[in-house]
Amino acid sequence: MKKVLFYIVLLLATISCENEEFFELERPVQRPWLNLTEFERAPIGAYREIFSTNLSWGNGFNYWYLYKNAVGDDVAWATPGDAAWGWYRDTENEKAWLSEMFTDCYKTISSVNDAIQYVEENNGNPYPDINEADKVNNLERIVGELYFLRGFSYYMVATTFGDAYEPGGVNGAQQIPLRIVRASSYEEAANSKIGMTEEIWNQMLSDFQTAYEMLPERYIPGIMHVSYQAGRANKFAAAAMLARIYFGMGNYTKAEEYSSFVIDENNGDYDLSEDPIEAFNKSTLARAKETIMYTPCYDETFGNQNLHAATFSNLLIDNPVPWVATHMDYATAQRLGWMSDPKNDTTITILARRDKRFQQLMAFRGASNVPESDRIEGIYYETRTNLMWRTILASKYFRGPGGRYTNVPTLRLAEMYLTRAICRFRGGDKEGAASDLNVVRKRAWDESIAGEPYEFSDSHVTSSNVTEQMINDERLIEMFMEGDRIDYLRGLKVDVPNNEPERGVPASVPYTDKGFVWPIPINETELNQGYGN
Repeated sequence: MKKVLFYIVLLLATISCENEEFFELERPVQRPWLNLTEFERAPIGAYREIFSTNLSWGNGFNYWYLYKNAVGDDVAWATPGDAAWGWYRDTENEKAWLSEMFTDCYKTISSVNDAIQYVEENNGNPYPDINEADKVNNLERIVGELYFLRGFSYYMVATTFGDAYEPGGVNGAQQIPLRIVRASSYEEAANSKIGMTEEIWNQMLSDFQTAYEMLPERYIPGIMHVSYQAGRANKFAAAAMLARIYFGMGNYTKAEEYSSFVIDENNGDYDLSEDPIEAFNKSTLARAKETIMYTPCYDETFGNQNLHAATFSNLLIDNPVPWVATHMDYATAQRLGWMSDPKNDTTITILARRDKRFQQLMAFRGASNVPESDRIEGIYYETRTNLMWRTILASKYFRGPGGRYTNVPTLRLAEMYLTRAICRFRGGDKEGAASDLNVVRKRAWDESIAGEPYEFSDSHVTSSNVTEQMINDERLIEMFMEGDRIDYLRGLKVDVPNNEPERGVPASVPYTDKGFVWPIPINETELNQGYGN
């Protein structure tokens, strides 16, 4: 079977023009979707804009999780002073890559708005000659994807450039443009409404709820467009994002409801029966059993795993990265019990060695100052950074054959289990919380190294001993370097620790701290009159 191209061709994503002359044309350029097959280009172009715009160093989604990893409490830096990259909560200064992410997201929002409005202007069906099967399985699916992609774009922007949502709070900060219709004039385009935090989060809920109602549960061969099988959003992806949004808003009852739908109602499509590495080693159309959504980087023409992932990863195209910027914080490694005293005794404990995630998706590196005569075979030693102690790195990226063309998971089932676990715990259902935690822990358990089955080990939890910290630490391990940590803590509505006291900052800060809010790009604030310029 020929490889299915997720992005097919250099697509005609109808992105709103920034040129005033466009709005003065007597006959503006018509939309290119003359039939249903061509309308498939609308979501494909939007996927490409978010997930694969730049085929070398990065794209919007890559930049999003790059900076999300950078501000977590679970990371330390390879060299003092942010290694001159300026990532660590340095939110007083604009970052070029985040500005690109902002632009990519709003290009996507603009193109999606245009496509949605096209459907609305034609009474919900621009192609009245299509049969009912095509209407349900393709037209409605496409529209559902458009709402999903707009919601996802707002999710990346809101969690990067916006305040955390405060349950019961005013949520009145106006930071992010709220654009849900196509601009009909230059003046309208240059005067976008700046939405309040409450409005932005409610818009995300609305978009993902619409996507949830319209999207199918799975790809149907021979009926749906062939590219739909390659990692694109379905009903379960929309439910997973609803779980994320409700969790971010502190509504744990609804977050539990939608995570339960993904876990319990997927009819066997997703489970945790495979080893953890299986979600990260696919360089073909195949997906892991736990992968709900992914970026299909496998195609050697249009694919390519984003190279900026190497800044927090052990590998770069099948080779160790000599210039990695971040690694697991030493206090974190000690709290997890993986090293008892990381700066003095670097022995990796049984707690780490029996964990398949440590074995398969992390790497152990030696310090740069270890003499050649004392170096141990099989351990990579730092060469271009000033790491003075042994470190643990993520090794989730570039894992498949060829490295560069390895698919990147966007949504995984393990996250849903851990979301439900903490929601159940906070709701008083400790038995349910322990059960979900055990599912994730058991999947990662290596009985051959542990010497006993998981159920008989001291790691097995029950309703009588499960704690919130257990769930939090398990999620840190499971989602390490996937951009999850800081938004998880903001969703919990807890203070965020700072593990690098040499920076002269407090030991912890509130989840509402402005250190997690990056500045809106200067170009946007200068050109968008909605900011009051």
